Amino acid sequence: MLIDDFIAFYQDLTSEAVQNLGHIYHDDVKFDDPVGSHAGIQTVKDYFENLLKNTLGCRFEILNVVKEADQAFIVWKMHYEHSKLKGGKTLIVNGTSHIKIQANKVIYQRDYFDLGEMLYEHIPFIGRIISWLRNGLKN
Repeated sequence: MLIDDFIAFYQDLTSEAVQNLGHIYHDDVKFDDPVGSHAGIQTVKDYFENLLKNTLGCRFEILNVVKEADQAFIVWKMHYEHSKLKGGKTLIVNGTSHIKIQANKVIYQRDYFDLGEMLYEHIPFIGRIISWLRNGLKN
């Protein structure tokens, strides 16, 4: 089943696994996330390869899946280690994916997550500014 294959792929995301994207994603896939928009299987593969370049590990903890007809919503926590962020310590990002299915493959995926939580908060100077801004909004 496609959803099971999709979940298995993301539970241990590696560069080697990216080579098998064609088993899950349609050739004409459109993939959107807070970083950008990517169209076509090769462009999505290149995007994933680039993201994983300095990643020491990446896995997704699937919290909930809601499937209806030709689409699904997947709620997840991404656990990742990046050589250039926080000394390679495990970081966690909460997110959701909306996928649409065509011909038993993902034709569309939109990921929703806080790019600050994933990246900006872990860059020394920028992270302090973001923390200051968030604390200011709470008061």
